[in-house]
Amino acid sequence: MVALKISAFAGERPLILPRLLPDTSAKAAQDVRLNDGGLTPINKPTAAGTISNATHTTIYRHLGTWLSWAGTVNAVPGAVAQDRLYFTGDGVPKVRVSSTNYNLKVSRPTGALTATLSGSGSGDTQSRTYVYTWVTSFGEESAPAPASNIVNWKPGQTVTLSGFAATPSGRSITQQRIYRSQTGRSGTYLYLIAERTASTSDFTDNIAVDQFQEALPSADWTEPPDTLAGLVSMPNGMMAAFVGRDVYFCEPWRPHAWPEKYIMSVDSDVVGLASLGGILVVMTKAQPYLMSGSHPDSMQSQKLEANLPCINARSIADLGHAVCYASNDGLVAVRGDGSINLVTEQMMSRKDWLALSPSTIVGGQINGIYMLFYDNIDSNGDRLAGALFIYVNGQPFLVRTSAIASAVYFDVADTGLYFKAPSSAAVQRFDPPIGAPHTLYWRSKEFITTRPTSMGAILVDRGRDIVLEELEALQAERDAIIAANAAIFATGDLGGDINAKYLNQYEFAGDALEPVPPEPTAADATSITIGIYADGKLIQTLSTTDRIVRIKAGLKARQWEVDVSTNTQIAQIVMAGSVEELKQVV
Repeated sequence: MVALKISAFAGERPLILPRLLPDTSAKAAQDVRLNDGGLTPINKPTAAGTISNATHTTIYRHLGTWLSWAGTVNAVPGAVAQDRLYFTGDGVPKVRVSSTNYNLKVSRPTGALTATLSGSGSGDTQSRTYVYTWVTSFGEESAPAPASNIVNWKPGQTVTLSGFAATPSGRSITQQRIYRSQTGRSGTYLYLIAERTASTSDFTDNIAVDQFQEALPSADWTEPPDTLAGLVSMPNGMMAAFVGRDVYFCEPWRPHAWPEKYIMSVDSDVVGLASLGGILVVMTKAQPYLMSGSHPDSMQSQKLEANLPCINARSIADLGHAVCYASNDGLVAVRGDGSINLVTEQMMSRKDWLALSPSTIVGGQINGIYMLFYDNIDSNGDRLAGALFIYVNGQPFLVRTSAIASAVYFDVADTGLYFKAPSSAAVQRFDPPIGAPHTLYWRSKEFITTRPTSMGAILVDRGRDIVLEELEALQAERDAIIAANAAIFATGDLGGDINAKYLNQYEFAGDALEPVPPEPTAADATSITIGIYADGKLIQTLSTTDRIVRIKAGLKARQWEVDVSTNTQIAQIVMAGSVEELKQVV
């Protein structure tokens, strides 16, 4: 008995000869979702907004507004105040509050105060010194000014502080905090004695000895370097970023402060960072590192002995269960347990990988699957552009799609992948939950028999039918095409005149108008074409599903294949030498 049953469909592994692929693998897979065991078409992108500049290559949605930048920018929301957005890569590090951008650093006062004693006192002498800090309207406190001169104070005397600097502009600094040294059993430290509106006016210290408040928190806080890059968020209020070979950590819950005591260095220049829970993945121009800990002062570093350098910061994507990035040899996956592997090693050749120009790809994720967007010119001068779904878990495989992106953004809140095409200001959602389905294409491996054999019957079982929401999406797509065509027609220029456009801009005798699909109804919205191939030649096409169909008799072959083109779900495909044999397999 000769029978073929295909279910639990998988994608492509171009490295493997088509006849040596696993039975469920594909010779070709396009616009198909493979996370449910069947063949399910992905949905067409839907409009999600616009950005201010079509040439920008980083996009981010903050408080419902789409932001964009020209370079590689890393943005993360504040751990405490969700209305704040912190980002690096657009000049010096910045924080965005509502719709206003500020430089992230809160500069410390540069000049020391002058402390002057007045009055007469008696009793024990207490040596005092003073510092002050700036405080923004957002509660951010700077590092302290240099310590004032020391005065030997006695009860009954007052100390006048002078030399307060003018309030810096552009950082929403509104307050000053004044600290005084205090000696106790554990030593001498600085404690808050007063907070006032920022001013250059003198301050008189007549605060009682025992009326001090909390200790100075910012004594060792450092402003973030101007070249800080690669910002990522971590648990426990931490953020991490880098400069050269140094990895920086902010003071927990204080993203404006980056103490030098927390810096950890690696052997090679850092390219990018990503966080897997409490583990920081550090990708460098040589080996990657893992850094872990619950607080910056307890971080431990582990170098992964794998010569897999990261060659492109824009290729980095956090899938939740792994961090992926592009190397010269293929796509790398790093997991929190310290394991690292070359995902594409058994899936595509190094030549095919390099043809994608991995140094220029843009990486993203959807449903824990790595999305690789490529757009480059091959050696023949032809444009290669599109995207690959790369399934990282289990036996890796890929699926192709025609979407082209120069910027992507994954929104954790709605688990949506958003992208913009080159030279376009329109942001779209990739494969939205509800949308007009693409027409998927899937072609099986080459099934080889030991001798020429006839196939007599085939059964293609559908999964679910097109649902009402998809019909509505198809109707909306049709309405949009009609409206767009009407707008083009109204201009009087359809682009179809001879010599009106560049050669090959439209197909022969074509024009700018989009073909209008038929009115979608439950009866005719579904499109299915199944092809049967014998020894590489198409011998029969059919569109019947959910019942057995006979295959043309009299043809024998050793190599059998089947392909499917459809906009609905397919659950399984079964083919056998006869109807009776097929019934035994189903």
